[in-house]
Amino acid sequence: MRWTIALGLTIALLAVGASAALAQEAGTDGSWTLVGGEADGKALPQEQIKDGKLILKVNRYNVKLAGEEAIKGTQKLDSTKAPKTIDITDASGPNKGKTCLGIYELKGDEFRVVFAQPGKERPKNFATAPDSGQWMHVWKRVKE
Repeated sequence: MRWTIALGLTIALLAVGASAALAQEAGTDGSWTLVGGEADGKALPQEQIKDGKLILKVNRYNVKLAGEEAIKGTQKLDSTKAPKTIDITDASGPNKGKTCLGIYELKGDEFRVVFAQPGKERPKNFATAPDSGQWMHVWKRVKE
């Protein structure tokens, strides 16, 4: 019985460690500012983009968009897939406890993500289509 408990604990710790390693490997940790995006095939209005902030640390995020409350949650990145995948689960806000499937790419200091609404299929492209319920954010790394 002790062996089973120890094995279960080891597996759980490895899973958490693997997720953290993927996040660090992806190079996304740090502060980001929103510089562009779209939703349902339309560019996000500038007033929605301004003041957009994102903080990523290992597998956690804190995002604040203009006129909205900050939302915290967890993320799971998989850089072995093509395109690379990202799953986020909000710990607060209107989608609390729900998971959104997405894709991401990191090019230098630009981090681009596209997400589907909770319960919908993962996006396949770095663009959104009318009435898709998908959104894309383009983030620029804040130099410290």
